[in-house]
Amino acid sequence: MTAKTKDGKEVFNQQKIYTPQTAAKGRGDKMVYGPHRKSGMLRDTTLQPGQTRAETFEFKFPYEDTDKDGKKVRNVTAKELDVVVSLWHLPAGGDLATLETGKGKFLFHESTKRVTVK
Repeated sequence: MTAKTKDGKEVFNQQKIYTPQTAAKGRGDKMVYGPHRKSGMLRDTTLQPGQTRAETFEFKFPYEDTDKDGKKVRNVTAKELDVVVSLWHLPAGGDLATLETGKGKFLFHESTKRVTVK
């Protein structure tokens, strides 16, 4: 999930990773082998076909603090943000930023929504 201002400045970026956790290490979100070789899992946090999941992301709108008549005043500098949610499939795991689209990662769905604070 990424939030950007109108001029394209990124103010928030966070990922949720759904992957089986194998008994080899059992910690973190790194897959030892690909999901096609999963065996002896500790738990399975993958998304199954047709399954829906609701996630919550909390982020602050950009602001700056100023002094007005001796009091601290907080002014929101960007009242609108474009929020982009992307669902990627990485068949063999890995780092989303370093994999090539169409080979190591595949975009399943992407949605953009403008969020406004009043």
